[in-house]
Amino acid sequence: MTHPLDEKRALEVRVSQTGLTRIKVEDDRILQVFGMAGEYVLEVDEAQGQIFIRPTDIGDPSFSRSSSKPISLTLTTEEGHTQDLRLIPTSQAPEALILQVNTDLAREIKREKQASAPLFREEVEGLIEACQEGRIPLGYKEIPLNLTTLQEPYLLVREIQGQKLRGLTYRVQNNTQEVLVLSEPEFARRSLGEGGFIKPHTLVALLISKKTLTPGEGTDVYVVTRAN
Repeated sequence: MTHPLDEKRALEVRVSQTGLTRIKVEDDRILQVFGMAGEYVLEVDEAQGQIFIRPTDIGDPSFSRSSSKPISLTLTTEEGHTQDLRLIPTSQAPEALILQVNTDLAREIKREKQASAPLFREEVEGLIEACQEGRIPLGYKEIPLNLTTLQEPYLLVREIQGQKLRGLTYRVQNNTQEVLVLSEPEFARRSLGEGGFIKPHTLVALLISKKTLTPGEGTDVYVVTRAN
């Protein structure tokens, strides 16, 4: 039997009273199991990242099929997912329980966790410094650019991304015959407004290397946003 993994509610599932029920998370591995000691017998398949479980009361002389109690479990996975389970022992043959991750829901939960995660000034400043020096910090990777982003006046020339933050480098070139004055508020207005290229709730910091450009002169703008 297959059920979608839902971190926001407990999943109630009927399992065998007498045999081992295999529990697996698709495309992931079970890391830890929490429950009331004595309610169940647990076997772990570390190679496959799955578990096998059955009620303990079947060895009790007073055990009756009608009195088997539900088993409450909480699973956590290597990918950071959590699932509460309420297993109802019934008179049935053992059947595997496969939990499928809802990618849309998982993405939304990840966004919520990232949005609430504290950001330290040191890591933001360190990311801007890495962008200025053209480095890729530990835990980050360079993202291939989409040609549609290469639009004036701010040309995205580099993007690096980690679990929590993105570092964006924009190139600004003064192709006019007049002095061009740049400002953070103007950049924010153009990038965050309707049709802008940065989502308003993700902007963390920005730095303009040089704010006054003579004709033909260029500069870089460094932007830090929360990862999507």
